Amino acid sequence: MTAPGRYPSLATAARAMRRLVVALALAQGFCSPAPAQAAQGVYAAGQAAVTGFSGALRPVQIAPGEDPDAQTFVDPDGPSLRVVDLRRMGGPPEAQLVGAPKTFTVPAKWIGQAFGVALDDHAPANIYVAASSAYGLSIVAPGPDGKIRHVRFGAGGARFMAAQWGPGGGPGSIWKIDGATGRVSLFANVATNGKPNSGAALGGLAYDAATKSLFVADRESGLIHRFGLNGADLGVYDHGAVALAAVGLPPAPMNAGSGVDISSPRFDSARPETWGYAPPEKRIFGLATHDHRLYYGVADGLRIWSVGLNADGSFGADPRIEIAVPPAAGPTEISGIKFDDLGRIYLAERPAPTGAQDFEALSTPPIGRVLRYAVIGVMESKQPIWQTAPDEYAIGFPERFRNANGGVAIGYSYDLDGNLNPASCGGFLWATGERLRDASDPKLAAMLGQKDASAINGLQGNPVWLIRRGDEPPLHSYFMDYADASPDPLARGHMGDVAILRSCAEKAALLTSGRPIAEAPPPPAAAPPAAPPKPLGRLLCQFRVCAPDQPACPPNYVWSLAARACAPGCAPQEILINGRCCAKADMRPGGACANNTPSTGIAQPKCGTTQTAIGPKHECCDNDHIYSGAGGEQLCCPTALNNGKCSPLIPKIPKQPCPDCCAPGYVSLNGSCCLQSQVAKSGKCCQAGQTPAPDGSQCLSLHRLPKFSFCCASGYVPAGGGTCCAIANLTSSGLCCAAPVDPNDRGHCPGKAEKKSLTPPPAIVPLTPLAPKACGPNERRTKAGACVPRKQRRISRPPVEPPPAIVPHAPAAPKACGPGERRNRAGACIPHGRRHMREPASGPPSAGARPMVCPPGWTVGPLGRRCWPPRRAPVAPQFHGGGRHISCPPGMTPGPMGMRCFPIRGR
Repeated sequence: MTAPGRYPSLATAARAMRRLVVALALAQGFCSPAPAQAAQGVYAAGQAAVTGFSGALRPVQIAPGEDPDAQTFVDPDGPSLRVVDLRRMGGPPEAQLVGAPKTFTVPAKWIGQAFGVALDDHAPANIYVAASSAYGLSIVAPGPDGKIRHVRFGAGGARFMAAQWGPGGGPGSIWKIDGATGRVSLFANVATNGKPNSGAALGGLAYDAATKSLFVADRESGLIHRFGLNGADLGVYDHGAVALAAVGLPPAPMNAGSGVDISSPRFDSARPETWGYAPPEKRIFGLATHDHRLYYGVADGLRIWSVGLNADGSFGADPRIEIAVPPAAGPTEISGIKFDDLGRIYLAERPAPTGAQDFEALSTPPIGRVLRYAVIGVMESKQPIWQTAPDEYAIGFPERFRNANGGVAIGYSYDLDGNLNPASCGGFLWATGERLRDASDPKLAAMLGQKDASAINGLQGNPVWLIRRGDEPPLHSYFMDYADASPDPLARGHMGDVAILRSCAEKAALLTSGRPIAEAPPPPAAAPPAAPPKPLGRLLCQFRVCAPDQPACPPNYVWSLAARACAPGCAPQEILINGRCCAKADMRPGGACANNTPSTGIAQPKCGTTQTAIGPKHECCDNDHIYSGAGGEQLCCPTALNNGKCSPLIPKIPKQPCPDCCAPGYVSLNGSCCLQSQVAKSGKCCQAGQTPAPDGSQCLSLHRLPKFSFCCASGYVPAGGGTCCAIANLTSSGLCCAAPVDPNDRGHCPGKAEKKSLTPPPAIVPLTPLAPKACGPNERRTKAGACVPRKQRRISRPPVEPPPAIVPHAPAAPKACGPGERRNRAGACIPHGRRHMREPASGPPSAGARPMVCPPGWTVGPLGRRCWPPRRAPVAPQFHGGGRHISCPPGMTPGPMGMRCFPIRGR
């Protein structure tokens, strides 16, 4: 959009925008974009398909005493899915904000609010997104005046807010975006025994190229559905009934009465526990396929499970627990799961939703992590052994660098110039996050710069090897904004998932899930050594299983809690979790393997300095939120305590105590309340679609830059000088900047602010030309209209320097050379040589002068001006006896053919 204040008036701004559109339209006429666009489609390998909250529209002007949340609605035109071009970063990763082009966008009015995203293996790839309640579950109902209002509690006549779900869809909808045309269609509606999803919606998506199957997690029933590419439901997997029973845990059967009723007052859009979610032990979010197995994240204990996939894509009968993630500093779920080509698994956490009615903080404070696990061995049963403590990545600069929003993907690497290297594969990690560049440390903030573009919600990318080292911030990263709008420092949890398709020629054979990394057999049984070996330190525990106060186990060995010794595998009734063989009793709440504390036994829950771990799961809670329940147990209140009591049902903004009061964020203006950011200094409240000028004197209309996809590369538009420019770097006047422009002021490049003046440009008055006066016969008229002599006409071609002047020189009469000498061209007398032309003995002849006299043996030339040697003297041939014989002068002899005379050698 065009920034306010760049132009002195709306008319001037409109003219500038028209010039930009005309210039780009002219550039379109010199190329044929249709074939190229059709060949590439809306998505290309290496790009990122990203989901996010589409945003909200707050009322600009309300009456005093009204709650603005009641008139705040989801933005139907905001982006729910965007394709981000990751090919050109403009340099090495140095924590800079990259103006990456958004080559394709799907607004919320076509697919609703989506989180899970997946790509198939078609050419071009199709995109699939799943309906989600991760950003909230918003409802509306008619108010007393009959107008639709945003309400918090369920009531008669309530319905889901527009753009919560796509048109014709609902909470169980999966949408397909055609990779060639960009057409959006309803792919499938998830239902359980014919009953559609009522509100909890869906979790992650995963596509398996080997079986051409699409997997989706139903957040309401706890089932995983498998769909064919034609949208047919090919079967379900019940984790609560199958997987839990397989490992000896109590099963969690389906609740026939589960669901949500938004017409009931028990439904509270600010309390996620009323949204109809499945219980934690069977609530599934993130999904991924790898090595013929389906991996999924379960809320209870933050565990990663897997189940085998048959050749036809159907579910196997071998579920197992893979990893138990250490608890976070608050309630989270594993919403993103990805694998790289070395078999390492990457996990992204999504903090719990809040249901904020103002659509600002959609998730709990920054506690989201991005973790990585690698296979460090394999048991006798061929089950992989994962490293016991995860590697962590620093995401964003605020707080403790844990600002992830739950999306993670692996992309291509980059060269030193920041250009994508298509020959690489799996060298870069991308994650979604919030307030990514909003550093609380003043030194870091000064280092990052662009203070007005710090609290961005979008993508962070860094090399996969750059794991977190202590409190080191992510200084070697790229950052990208999702919405390309003014950064909102209050926004939380506005980002979703990310998917990147890579075409890898080959995969590494090391660290493959389910396969050993070393072929060496286990060591043979032998008598224990006299003295146990000394521990090798915590670093070894990243690659070998360690136990408290015990040495590291040998490669491919695990620790048995029952035997308190290293073993090549677990007993039949034991379960492997993070390198330890656990009995069924150890997995129940309070057990040794219940994930109450990190499974490595070397760290406690990483709560903040103002938090305390409470409850049987040792969840971190802010100190001012802790209160005592009816049985004396410690509980955590969703909000701060009010007089020592927890009142979670109190609305965020209570009813105004007086009719003249305005809600926070609004100011009183002419008897009404105006949004503070929309107030002009002239005392006017700028309406929707307008914004105050920088000096506040007037309201300027907002203009959106048109979306172009001409003959330039995907995400780039033609700019001046025949170049292609990233859309994020293009000013409203068509100038291509070296860095992304300020989305609030697209009038100039960053750091090159122009002088702004409210004085309109002088009017241009057309002049009527006078009849020119005729020039003289030998004159001509210049471009300026003056008459000048014709001899002053300039040649249009470039001037050529004249050659130097040649001055004639009359040579003096040379002195006669002696006998046997000749005169050379320089006028000097030199001994006579053979076959050389001799200069005349006297000066050049002149008219009326005497005939030329040549030295003895020389003859006068044909023109009488030069002397020729005897061999060149014309001698008439003489014929004797029918043959032809030449007669030569004295000192010469006939040649071999008798046709020429040659000097006699030796003379």
